[in-house]
Amino acid sequence: MMKRVLLGVVGGVIAVPAAYAADLPVAPEPVDYVRVCDAFGAGFYYIPGTDTCISVRGRVRAEYRYGESELAQNYGAHWRDMNSSQFRTRGYIYMDSRTNTEFGLLRAYNEFWVTYDSTGLFGFNGDGGGSSVTLWNSFIQFGGFTFGRTQSFYDFVAYPTWASVFTPQISDQRQTLGAYTFAFGNGVSTSLALESADDRRSGIDSYAPGYGGTKYPDFVANVRIDQGWGSAQVMGALHQVWPGYNSVGTTPESELGWAVGGGVKVNMPFAAGVTVNLQGAYSKGAFAYATSSATGPGNGFGFGGGNGGYDAVLDSSGDLELSEAWTVSGGLGFAINPNLSVAVAGGYLDYTNSANPVDDFKNYDAQGQVVWTPVDGLIMGPAVEYRYVDADDSAYEDGSIWTGLFRVQRTF
Repeated sequence: MMKRVLLGVVGGVIAVPAAYAADLPVAPEPVDYVRVCDAFGAGFYYIPGTDTCISVRGRVRAEYRYGESELAQNYGAHWRDMNSSQFRTRGYIYMDSRTNTEFGLLRAYNEFWVTYDSTGLFGFNGDGGGSSVTLWNSFIQFGGFTFGRTQSFYDFVAYPTWASVFTPQISDQRQTLGAYTFAFGNGVSTSLALESADDRRSGIDSYAPGYGGTKYPDFVANVRIDQGWGSAQVMGALHQVWPGYNSVGTTPESELGWAVGGGVKVNMPFAAGVTVNLQGAYSKGAFAYATSSATGPGNGFGFGGGNGGYDAVLDSSGDLELSEAWTVSGGLGFAINPNLSVAVAGGYLDYTNSANPVDDFKNYDAQGQVVWTPVDGLIMGPAVEYRYVDADDSAYEDGSIWTGLFRVQRTF
């Protein structure tokens, strides 16, 4: 009996520490805190557990637009039915990730927005409103290569003004592409790109099948310099004009369209915040490389949307006559003080095709804006755009289009 009692006491003494040990505090797992990544500028931080830096930002834009056009009668409806007033709200999301690797910088970037328009400006009877989602940029950059959707490597966009309905006769096109950029040093680089041809098609006039299937991408090349004084670029593009099959007649042979251009942007030395830019382009069979927004008989005098001209026209012999276009444009931006800036811009377009001169036209553009920045990240102010359309043939009336807007925008 005594032996059993002693063994029970000893067992209890041994068990008690074990029970208490189970209640002792356990050392916490190490916490991987978010760390600031200042190698790529403000707003970047390391994704926990990785060596990748990421920045997630946003923007909210609200604006009111008003526009009028003397060309409503050429668009096939009475001016009373045309929408002159529009409210727009747009929300943006920017996601930028960057990683330094042994092969160079690895970058993945997404930019998209959701827009709600109360109605379609220059539409008719209240049409065209509602919501839309736009994927503006989505690309990967690695070791000089760029793959995805981004600004065309032909473009040299340097305008300080807000584009509302039209742009001042420049090429401004987002493209799905693959490109390689080689940097020579001292800010000099060259890029070669294969870009989707679909968004650069401006139609074939007097030929019912129009364009055929997409056979080859556009080939784009540029040489660029970026330094403290500003930047400059010369660029060129090749574009296939491929007619579709004509089941009731002869199908014309395809033609090779092309475009060349150049631009310069200068930071003026005599004052802070003053920039001047000038650029020009010439295209033959590649109208959308000369301009992103033209108004002419080719699009029924559409109000800023569409190209307004054609890449080619079917002539009387059954062949394609390539259209020609040339543009010149420039702009000036300057800061009155740290919170107030002003910008003006203008452009000129001349479109011709000898196979159908009735559609020849010219555009004269002017833009201006005032921007107030009361606090960092918030801007607001008015902008005005004006376009005069000169139709070369008397069958069409000349006329003007103008729009005005007031914008409030917060970037964070």
